[in-house]
Amino acid sequence: MISSRNSSVIYVSQEIGNDKFSGCSPTVDGKGAGPIKTLKRLEEMINSIRVGDIGTPLTVRFMGDYEMDQSIRFGADTLKPHFGKNFKIADVTFESFGKRPARLIGGKILKGFKWDNFNGADCLSLHIPEVEKGEWSFTDLFVNGAPAKLSRYPKSGTLEAVTTENPTDWRLSNGSKWFVAKKEDLENISGVEDAIVSFNHFWIDEHSPVESYDRESGKLVMKYRSRFMLTVDYYKNSTSDLHYYLENVAETFGEEGEWYLDVKKGMLYYIPEEGANIDELEIIAPTQKHFVELHGTDENKISGFRFRNLDFVATKGDYASKNRFAAEKGEAEAFYASDGQSCFAAHGSIRLENAEDCSVENCRILCAGVHAIEINKGCEHILIESCHIENAGAGGIKIWGTPAEGDEDIRPTGNCRISGNTITNCGKRYAAGCGVLICHSAHNEVSDNEISYLEYTGVSVGWVWGYASSSTYGNIIRNNHIHHIGQGRLSDMGGIYLLGNQRGTVVSGNLIHDVTSSNYGGMGIYTDEGSSYITVENNIVYRCKECCYQHHYGKFNTVRGNIFALSGKALLDISRREDHTSLTVEENIFIADGVPAFVLCPQTGGSPTSDLVATRNTYYDLSGNEPMMLRFEFGDIYFKDWQTYYGYDEESKNEKPSEEVLKKVEI
Repeated sequence: MISSRNSSVIYVSQEIGNDKFSGCSPTVDGKGAGPIKTLKRLEEMINSIRVGDIGTPLTVRFMGDYEMDQSIRFGADTLKPHFGKNFKIADVTFESFGKRPARLIGGKILKGFKWDNFNGADCLSLHIPEVEKGEWSFTDLFVNGAPAKLSRYPKSGTLEAVTTENPTDWRLSNGSKWFVAKKEDLENISGVEDAIVSFNHFWIDEHSPVESYDRESGKLVMKYRSRFMLTVDYYKNSTSDLHYYLENVAETFGEEGEWYLDVKKGMLYYIPEEGANIDELEIIAPTQKHFVELHGTDENKISGFRFRNLDFVATKGDYASKNRFAAEKGEAEAFYASDGQSCFAAHGSIRLENAEDCSVENCRILCAGVHAIEINKGCEHILIESCHIENAGAGGIKIWGTPAEGDEDIRPTGNCRISGNTITNCGKRYAAGCGVLICHSAHNEVSDNEISYLEYTGVSVGWVWGYASSSTYGNIIRNNHIHHIGQGRLSDMGGIYLLGNQRGTVVSGNLIHDVTSSNYGGMGIYTDEGSSYITVENNIVYRCKECCYQHHYGKFNTVRGNIFALSGKALLDISRREDHTSLTVEENIFIADGVPAFVLCPQTGGSPTSDLVATRNTYYDLSGNEPMMLRFEFGDIYFKDWQTYYGYDEESKNEKPSEEVLKKVEI
């Protein structure tokens, strides 16, 4: 009989499998052959083979849909000692059986819906006993591969507060635990205590369950303190003031595509989209945080795991940001309503730590609750290639390593490749998620990806503000198509965002367009605080709300051979002046439509910047008039004066670019 002793393949089927079968055959023969059923048994089989020091490469083939009751997990907590040793599990490939990709579903496919009426709306309803008993609950619902809309109040727009916990202390980090709502706004909402309060400001979005609500005073207490200050009159109508809304509100349930969960009664309500075939609706409620967890140790990294030609569908999106300082003191307020930037501390549905030579290839990851993939500390030579990531609650792929300073944990993370992937329509629950986020990690390549329709930054690299030592360097970001980024949701973001010292980092050959912010920001390429030693070359950037290229401050960056066109404020902006060369800008093509080529922070004495080197560039305004070079407090400066009086761009020219160039920026 075929068994693990003479076969390298393990078959898994939830439909026809049985843990008493050998697992080494896709068919049941009545003699013990057939697929196994549970992930627990799969874990036991692989561990037993590897503990036996059998090094044969293994392949696991999933058959059809599989509703996961646990993650696929291997590592330090599952490895078993053998004669005093720990063998790392290596060379295991997980794939689909047959031509149709198997689906690993991190939740339950809900069945048994019936037509009902709730809050005056015709809808589908389902009683879920486990929810009513308090054994299970969920805050995400996915219908046919996309997130359904949680009922919202108000239906559009936002509400304003009367005051906040710290109304006059406008420090950025001075968050609030409560605010006073306008009582008339919430007087008709019966379940305020069951709602989630959400708001955007600056570059983050914050979300917290309501802890309590006093109808007499209007005081609404949040379960999680806001990460940043909440004000009502800091900048009127700006993203720093509190403009909030509530989610999971019964009284506003009534639109197509909406859902509402009555936890106390265990009743789920959902309104199908017009024209939907009810018999073809697949409604999934997530139960799992992760699809995959691979955790090696510092001494014994987990190695050689490959996932290919699989569909991963639906994980839980519940997440709160840990307040490390409060947690260390044992204080009750151990969580914030948001991370400080980019959902950087949030987990991934596929999570790797202390892993090497692993890959995820030709897979689809749909409806991941937070990040789709997380490559954590101690990971090297990880490949993410030709995958499709869509409808993630936060971001697509996160690489998180060890800081250069101030952390005793020195496990290096790097030498990973993210190539040929499609990352789209993410940030569905946590808008600040990035398409690709790389922090404290070196020598990674992000290439040939299409990243689109996000509500924050496309690719973000770096995690050190200013000129401090950084372990993020030598990263290559090339030939990516990044478009429709921001979509007017948050501020201070870009198609590609870089931060801190990054020797050897190169941004080249990328096509970036249609970048829009909420209030301020909205850049194509954005080198933020302390960005230094970076080469930005041969990129095409156009249709950005503010600038094609924004440089906050930094040292010795090269901006060469790019095409910058059609931005709302300027084509290139330097927002802090320093007494060293910040940018060398050469051989670029600048195409404006009534805005200046440059915006530069004012300098005492009324002269242009001394930290910019500009030469051999081409400037053109679509009006055909002389290009405006600088919008300046003492008067606008045009091309000839820019050259003659200030000595810049002496070898540059004012001429219309070729039709080929204009076509590249859709002119």
